[in-house]
Parts: sequence; structure tokens; C-alpha cells
Amino acid sequence: MVGQAIAGVLSEVAGLNVTGVCVSVQEVVALINCSPPRLLVVDVELGGECYRDAVDPLLQRRPEAELLFITAMASQFVPPADLQPFTIGVMDKAQAWDQLLAVLMPWKQGLCGGITAAMQGCELQLAAIDRLSPRERRLVRELGCGLLNKEIAARLELSVATVETYRKSVAAKLGVSGAELVRLATLHRTLRWDAGSPAAV
Repeated sequence: MVGQAIAGVLSEVAGLNVTGVCVSVQEVVALINCSPPRLLVVDVELGGECYRDAVDPLLQRRPEAELLFITAMASQFVPPADLQPFTIGVMDKAQAWDQLLAVLMPWKQGLCGGITAAMQGCELQLAAIDRLSPRERRLVRELGCGLLNKEIAARLELSVATVETYRKSVAAKLGVSGAELVRLATLHRTLRWDAGSPAAV
């Protein structure tokens, strides 16, 4: 119930794109494998399961992801030292929703500012992505999700060698290196999130 309520605040009030509401570590990991979110809202108690089993896979897959912890013991909970650089806040379940928004809105504004800065110098390449073929655009989208070649191959029902060929072709069309293509793909996907950055609860 708390997760659904938080998802409603994130979506309807904060204007974020909620990719899922999970009730177990298994569900969170499945979501991360499919589409790792930019922000993970974590219930510290998590039904008695260890929240690290949900957090660690996300940070491995998407190192720039961030965390918002929700707990009934906010005054006692301190994120582990290795997670503090990724933590935007710790919220008590009993706090009013405006306190949640007070944490989320500055984060969202900062994220948008970072995207604007990252766009400088690559506007032409980002526009060119929209002129690629449908399959090439799908490849760029999957790259932007942080997927590996073999994972992209499985999703697009292609061989790994074909995916590698597509990557080289797209990079050549955009006039960028392989590493720069991944950065452009991530930035392009972020810019196409109409309602802001995805979050999972």
C-alpha cells in the first residue's frame, strides 16, 4: 500500500515516470534487468529481505543511479558508507508527502540541469538518431538502457555479430566512437522520457 501511494506521488505530483512498484527483491532485480531506473525508492525493511540484494545489482548495471530510502525508522537508519554517494535522502514512512517532494523536486531539477549541460556539443548527433532506421533506433534505445551486446541480441532476435555490426554502422553514421555512442544513447533515452526520469518503487 505504501509503495502504491509513493508511486502515485512520484507520477502524479512530481511528474516522474514510474517504471514499476515491486514488493520483493526478485521483482526489483527483474525490473533492473529489463530497464534499470535512474532512481530507486527503497523500503529498507523490504518484507524482511535484504535491501542490498536489490540495490547492488542496480548500481552494477547503472552506476549513475541514485537511491531514496523509505523506512519506519528514519531517525535510526544511516545508509552504509559505500551507498551514501548515491543516496538523495532518507524518508520516514510517517512523514507527509510534501517532505517527500521536498527531496525529489531539487533532485529532478538538478538532473534536468545536468542533461542540458551534457547536450552541449552533441545536439546534431542527438537529432540524427531520430533519422536512423527503426531497428537502428531500437538498438540505440537498448544501448541507452545499459544492455550488453548479447542482451540486445536476445531482445532484437539477432546474432551478437549482427548487433556488433549495427553498432559500428550507427557510430559511423553519427560520426562518433563506440564509447561516445553509448553516452549519446543514454542521453537520447533520457531526453525522450516525456515525464522526467524513470523511478522504481
